[in-house]
Amino acid sequence: MDDTNTVNPEENAETLEKKEKNRVKRFIGSFNHSLDSKGRLVIPQGFREKLGETFCIAPSYDFKSVAIYPTEKWEERNETYERLGKLNPALNQYLEQFYALSYDEQTCDAQGRVLLPANIRQKILRDERDMEITGANDHVRVVALTASGDAWNKFNDELPKLLDMIAGLETQKE
Repeated sequence: MDDTNTVNPEENAETLEKKEKNRVKRFIGSFNHSLDSKGRLVIPQGFREKLGETFCIAPSYDFKSVAIYPTEKWEERNETYERLGKLNPALNQYLEQFYALSYDEQTCDAQGRVLLPANIRQKILRDERDMEITGANDHVRVVALTASGDAWNKFNDELPKLLDMIAGLETQKE
């Protein structure tokens, strides 16, 4: 009898464990919450579980919203920036502002709230109180509700062009 196709149960369990550990935590969905008087925001339960005990708060890549990253995704983002080159003046200028508005080792309190630092509230959220909290694949996105409405309107206006572009990508695959 040929044993080349049999699977060792220990190897199978190890493989499943690795797959589970490497499984991507996708953040999906959308919720509305308001900042309280101290600048705290309720993070939805499902998002809190995926973020883990500690996480990082930073501007989104375009500085139009706040991004909340699980620590491992934050580290991946930093490694990407480091690979881009430290001698590039434009990148250094961008990173100076990015890191000035970034906060690591953040946690939620017992009620599931996170304190958004005043600096990022003022510069990114413009001190608005009503927020949209959305899943953005590998992070949580927080944007002022008024800006969210503007982005939705722009998306609807551009949707026919976007669908054409997506259809073009599908035909390129074939």
